Amino acid sequence: MDMFKKINVSQIIWYLLPGLWLIILILFPLMVFRPHVAAAFLKSIGIMGIIVLGIMLGFFLDGLRLYRLIRTQHSNFRNDFFKQLQNTIASNLNPYFILSSISDIADNKKNTGISLHHAIWIMLGHFTVLTFLETFFWVLAFCHLYFFSNPVYLLFNIVISRINALAICIGFSCLFFAIGCRFLDIYIEDQNKTNLMYLDFAKQHRDEIRQFLHITTDIK
Repeated sequence: MDMFKKINVSQIIWYLLPGLWLIILILFPLMVFRPHVAAAFLKSIGIMGIIVLGIMLGFFLDGLRLYRLIRTQHSNFRNDFFKQLQNTIASNLNPYFILSSISDIADNKKNTGISLHHAIWIMLGHFTVLTFLETFFWVLAFCHLYFFSNPVYLLFNIVISRINALAICIGFSCLFFAIGCRFLDIYIEDQNKTNLMYLDFAKQHRDEIRQFLHITTDIK
């Protein structure tokens, strides 16, 4: 019980929601092609099983950091942000240590907005990557149905023609691609906003942060 009391909204957004989104994107094709398999899985694992699996997958996704691959020049963007942060607080400190200290001080001041927005853009980054991977799956499904043709297919437990099956696959690929592009735009926008929030907080509470970090010299 004590463990669950320590869980906050930011942690749920950061870890649980990306894991649940991955489960949904895995189950969706099963619901289309093998609905009985998806139903059996949901019945056997239950709600608590879904939540636990979602958390495990969320930690797995966070370890992969795939969202770093979808933003062009991500390293340059991150390094520039870190440089500004170090110039504000102390150039000789690890930027991740500074970020952690800022989050701690913000939480002590009951300012949860920074950590919340940080979790949201991380979540959106995961959503973006997973949605683009789902797009790729439906493109592969289209290619499979096109080159290994049957006269009819069973989708949603309904017998449909090959043309309709191909149309459904290409339709889903376009749908998920559009959703992925939208996620990408919001992800980049929220990441920029969060970085500005960190920098503004660091500038406004510079002396307090430096005192918290036990910086006694005037190092910049």
